Amino acid sequence: MTNIISTIFGLSRQAADKPHKRGTVVSPFVSHIKIYANLMIVPLLLLTVWQILSGTGLLLEVVLPSPWKVLMGLRTIILDGTLGIDLRDSGIRVLVGYFWGVLIGLSLGLASGLSKFVERLVGPVVDVLRQIPLYAWIPLIILWFGIGEMSKYVIIAKSVFIPVFVNTLQGIRGVSKDYIEVSQVLELRYFKLLSKVVMPSALPSIFTGLRLGAGFAWMAVVAAEMLGGLTGIGYGLLQAKDFLQSDKLIALMLVIGLVGFLVDRVLKVAESSVLHWRKGFSGEK
Repeated sequence: MTNIISTIFGLSRQAADKPHKRGTVVSPFVSHIKIYANLMIVPLLLLTVWQILSGTGLLLEVVLPSPWKVLMGLRTIILDGTLGIDLRDSGIRVLVGYFWGVLIGLSLGLASGLSKFVERLVGPVVDVLRQIPLYAWIPLIILWFGIGEMSKYVIIAKSVFIPVFVNTLQGIRGVSKDYIEVSQVLELRYFKLLSKVVMPSALPSIFTGLRLGAGFAWMAVVAAEMLGGLTGIGYGLLQAKDFLQSDKLIALMLVIGLVGFLVDRVLKVAESSVLHWRKGFSGEK
């Protein structure tokens, strides 16, 4: 039996040491070019169709201006400084609301995940509240906090709180029982159990909640700024609509999407650096 096991291990080592046949080696530069080319296929197709429909007159300029006109509208709001002011004010509101939404969502999510008693107290309430659409909350929030900055912070924080809470709770509940049993065998103390076992296992789900919350925060700030105020991306959208400036309206929509995309990329990079140990399926080429 010992000889058989030794033979199997010897064959395994030979197979591991044997060089695998590889195809043509592609340089990293060419690989990046191919990746970026794939990413641009759909946007370029959409722009082409958009330009054709606008150029042939099938779409009225006031309904959907051409891509070139939208680009000129974007250039105008950049040069006159309105875009910078709106982005600054909206960014500050998002940061404040996001901070409080994450703080409350993480705190209650961790407490509910670690304590069944807290989950029984908080869970049903959150489950009911998260079924109510954001726009249904807005009239009540305005009634309580007015149309000033506080109401905008509350609207954003509320939209961030739900995904952060739910994903934090699910992340902790998703920790394998095998890990807990091993930690009990090793007699780890409670706080060491949290820092070495529970939190590392829950972090992927927590980061998912943070990324979802960031996206919801940008959507919420637009809705909040449409209700009151004289600055912000939402106010700019209303102004463009009132004056039938479709080019500026679409330009602001693209800016919202681009900023949200960049924020998500930043959080994704942070997630990759923190969870560098995690190896998962990244999809086929």
